[in-house]
Amino acid sequence: MKLFALTLLLILLSVPVWSAKQILLVENGNAKSVILIPSNPHEDEKLAAKELVDHIEKMSGCRIDVVQEIPGKGWDINPALNKKGLCYVFLGTSGMTQEMEKAIRFSGNDPASFMIKAEANPQAVNYIRIAGLSPEGTLFGIYELLEQIGVRWYIPGDLGTVIPEKKTVAVSEQATIQVPSFGARHLQMTADKTWYRRMRLGGPYFPSAHGINIGKADINKEPDLFALVDGKRQQSQLCISNPEVLKRAIAETKNYFRKNPSAIWIGMGPNDGGGFCECENCRALDAGDFDSFEHMVSMTDRYIWFFNKVLEGIQDEFPDKKIGFYCYSAYMKPPVKVKPDPRIVLAFAPINLCRIHGMSNPVCPERSYYKKIMEAWGKLLPETYERGYFFNLADPGFPFSKVHAIRDEIPVAKEFGIKGWRVETFPHWASMTPTIYIATKLFWNHKADVDALIRDFAVNFFGPASGEMEKYIILMDRALRDADFHTGCSYDLPFIYNPSVMQTGQQYLKKAEALVKNTKYAERVAIFRLSYDYLASFLSMLENRNRFDFLAAKKDLENLQEIQKKAFQYEPKMFYEKAATSYMKRFFSPCIEQGYERTTGKNVFIAGLPDEMDFQIDPAGVGEDLGYFRAGKIGGNWLKIKTKTLSWSDQGLRYYKGDAWYRSSVMIPEKFKGKKIFIWFGGVDELAKVWINGNLVGTSHGRAFVPFEFEITDFVQFGKENFIAVKITNEKLNELGTGGITAPVMLYAQEN
Repeated sequence: MKLFALTLLLILLSVPVWSAKQILLVENGNAKSVILIPSNPHEDEKLAAKELVDHIEKMSGCRIDVVQEIPGKGWDINPALNKKGLCYVFLGTSGMTQEMEKAIRFSGNDPASFMIKAEANPQAVNYIRIAGLSPEGTLFGIYELLEQIGVRWYIPGDLGTVIPEKKTVAVSEQATIQVPSFGARHLQMTADKTWYRRMRLGGPYFPSAHGINIGKADINKEPDLFALVDGKRQQSQLCISNPEVLKRAIAETKNYFRKNPSAIWIGMGPNDGGGFCECENCRALDAGDFDSFEHMVSMTDRYIWFFNKVLEGIQDEFPDKKIGFYCYSAYMKPPVKVKPDPRIVLAFAPINLCRIHGMSNPVCPERSYYKKIMEAWGKLLPETYERGYFFNLADPGFPFSKVHAIRDEIPVAKEFGIKGWRVETFPHWASMTPTIYIATKLFWNHKADVDALIRDFAVNFFGPASGEMEKYIILMDRALRDADFHTGCSYDLPFIYNPSVMQTGQQYLKKAEALVKNTKYAERVAIFRLSYDYLASFLSMLENRNRFDFLAAKKDLENLQEIQKKAFQYEPKMFYEKAATSYMKRFFSPCIEQGYERTTGKNVFIAGLPDEMDFQIDPAGVGEDLGYFRAGKIGGNWLKIKTKTLSWSDQGLRYYKGDAWYRSSVMIPEKFKGKKIFIWFGGVDELAKVWINGNLVGTSHGRAFVPFEFEITDFVQFGKENFIAVKITNEKLNELGTGGITAPVMLYAQEN
């Protein structure tokens, strides 16, 4: 009976208990509370007190006193203050009782856990005790209390902070216990540490795992340590079946843990990319399990074997240390013949799978495959983490809402035993709010009500424009959720954010802007307008590019760059500057700038190749032998495929790797005789060989998405049909799902 009563008590303490009783912290601008901290407070306990004091002062204008315990004497509290209605707010170890600690640990032992125990006593002193299982837990308890009284931190800085104005500040009587759903809660590339902690991010940080440290090794002196690829040793990977590689890896791993005794794990894995060893001994480690997404035999078994051997080698000195390993690329599938040591800790990084949709979305079979992968690995290893992607690849900062995906996948991850998150994302605050904010909430509580979070965000962040902006947020999120596009790259945005979506979004924004004009909410709506205009200019740029109007496309590009500058002036920046500028330069602006140069001045546009061309994949590499490059009409059951407007993935090829052929033809008018004639490609993925009328005119540089051209003056026929054949070899850049011809192709003339 006693056990039942204790259990019932602890259960009751593990959830908030709201009542009509309110405990005053400030009344009509006057302090009704005092904060009590330990005699030797931890930095997080001091920060907790400061955060509470500062936010309440901004809210009410009243600054609450902080009293520090006197060593050996306890609390030196003036009896005169011990009056009816006063509240003592005990923080950290000063407030933790044995009963509270037992109640917290009944729910979980995560150090970030905390309890808020607020007791109203109208006849005497009121008490609020906020204590965690660690000083950080206490800090997180303060953040929970501040959120209860209306404070929000939607994005870093003043623009994203909401502090309601009220002269009276009260807290409900309660016994609230919170234990995070995931022990590790991290977002990469969100640099603002203050915001990071306010969102209760933290916990163990999964180590990166690209590469195996074997110390200094020179391929010229010790070639056998390195991968054998196509009969040659190269530095792409190590030859992990070589006993010397294993010996050195064990030695370096021991050295690492000797130098870092507090480290619980070390990151280890193949180098990022391909070039795996093809020697007989390394191949013998494979299970022959073919990975269709990588178009090669899975590398998982060989590396799990290697990690097992490293852990066996350090067993004598470091029996409890672990190896962190990415479930990624060619080593995504679970092992078939090798049982992994339980000290191998996995982080899922499914770069070859759709990064737009959630696992349960019926429009995306590809993402549902990831669910199978996660479940299968969870049965093999006791500790797994999620190291996925919350951003769009090749994306300079366009709207990319993943609310629909994270509300689906984060609870599933909890179900499958995922211990934590270290997600790669860019702080594109103008385009990914409130996605990142909601993700942090689900990291902490995977059962959080996402619809309520969206409504809360809209109401507090946009004020009188909340209704229109909530509709805008939902519109943009559903556009991605319902889109049957899966590469996760910006080439798909014209179809995801189609004219209907853009028109509706424009209407919502205009109404919102009118509602917040000359108010404090106007700037918050403005950053969403900034993001919308950025997207609209990009869509216009692609449309103009694709119809060879490079003058208009260049104006769109200049407008994009101006919007970027505005976004970079905010603090925090509304787009991540490095990603926005580098991705624009890598994937989009070279095509626009070079296209403009080749259609202005002394250069004259002749003709553009059509978007749709004849197409054949050539997985056996026999196209040249079969004469696919010949002039004239040739047979072979050619299909039709789009080039500059749809990626390979969008047309059913997914992540095809290998050779493929395009054929088309073009008329060159007689008037261009006597001029130099060029064929120009705005970009391909990734290597191209080009024939005109059966003549090989050149091979591209092999840099994906970078324009190139060949002079074809000596090979063309004026006033007649000219046959063009292009062989594309796509081997490396498969994660965008593009492949093939990715940009406009045109012929232009140059004055002599």
